[in-house]
Amino acid sequence: MHLQSGHGLDDVALVQAGAKSVVGIDYSQVAVRAAQRHADELGVACRYVAAAVPAVPLASASADLVYTGKGALVWMADLAGWAREVARLLRPSGHLFVYEAHPAVVLWTWDEDRPRIREDRDYFARDHVNDTFPARGAVERQWTLGEIVTTVAAAGMEILHLSEYPEPFWRSGGVAAAAWSGRLPNSFALLARRAQ
Repeated sequence: MHLQSGHGLDDVALVQAGAKSVVGIDYSQVAVRAAQRHADELGVACRYVAAAVPAVPLASASADLVYTGKGALVWMADLAGWAREVARLLRPSGHLFVYEAHPAVVLWTWDEDRPRIREDRDYFARDHVNDTFPARGAVERQWTLGEIVTTVAAAGMEILHLSEYPEPFWRSGGVAAAAWSGRLPNSFALLARRAQ
């Protein structure tokens, strides 16, 4: 299951990597229709449901794996509700996999000469206005890495793995930000397992 699945490209990759099927959940009817059309054209076993998270209209304990990331958590106003929903959807011993922008990314400038911290940002702020492409003015929720890990654990999942990476999961075309040169955290991966 892919929460906040957007365009569904990761879902196709999951099926191609061996998943029997993937159910994508996204709040946008437009994204759900486009993802379903793309999956149908490729003949992959993906199905899409338009729904908000939390409040996914699927049965409890219906997923072996819940995946999310690549810009999804910034849209979650209720991180604890999101984590409880993940735990509800997972079968006992099922896994949560998150691959997401590192929470510190909001601090880095896109300067090309050297990495800098933006003067107008705060790692511990509740939200920020994303003035970079593609958001251009969207207000995004900001969660610290500690908040994310603690919230997942509090929802009844055991943290199995947490890694931070210098590579961003996405790069804006034509931008060579020094913050992406390997010295700063730009993404993270978290693997957790629901208790039996």
